Amino acid sequence: MTTTKLPCRTLLFDLDGTLVDSAPDLWHTMNHVMGKLGLETLALDQVRNFVGNGARFLLARGIYGEHATAPDDNPDFEAAVKLFLDYYQEHMTDHSRPYAGCMEILQKLKDSGFKLAVVTNKTEKMAKTMLSNLSMDHFFAEIVGGDTLEERKPHPLPLLYTLKKLDTPPSFGVMVGDSETDCKAARSAKCGLILVSHGYNRGIAVNTLNPDATIDFFEELPPLLELTS
Repeated sequence: MTTTKLPCRTLLFDLDGTLVDSAPDLWHTMNHVMGKLGLETLALDQVRNFVGNGARFLLARGIYGEHATAPDDNPDFEAAVKLFLDYYQEHMTDHSRPYAGCMEILQKLKDSGFKLAVVTNKTEKMAKTMLSNLSMDHFFAEIVGGDTLEERKPHPLPLLYTLKKLDTPPSFGVMVGDSETDCKAARSAKCGLILVSHGYNRGIAVNTLNPDATIDFFEELPPLLELTS
């Protein structure tokens, strides 16, 4: 873990589990689908543990088990995905809220001259809707979703694409996330990495992923950064 400040021009934030505690609405949506399919509903903590890699993987884990991956060419599964997305689109911010201190720190970082972006595996449309509903969208110069490009995290392309659009070399970009997916993307992109301890990391202790730093509260983020023009 770093003992010096990370040089930074642009911060790339994951969304679910990093900026926003979205698990309650994902839980309600998952159980809506499970009920329609005649399957046993899940506990909130189970759904928290299943989050990561986007809605398709979340749904697959809920239906088939925690180690499942999303199947290909399965009409029944695709129908369940549509049911999930249609319901979630209408209910994604019924109970989801930014983590404590998040809004104030985003404003402070922006006022200090940092460029801010969101890079998520949520679809771009849903990410933009969530951020708009929560009055957070104005903080971010770019919002890149899991379907914006031909690759998604943990591939480095979404990070590199966003940094290029914001005229930032990877060495001056810092990914702020909560999971192994964010870790792999950041390391492949050769940018900095800060992990939050409050997110959806599928049972993995974030400090074991060897980030440059970990934070328990958003107030701890600005002191870790050195603005680089």
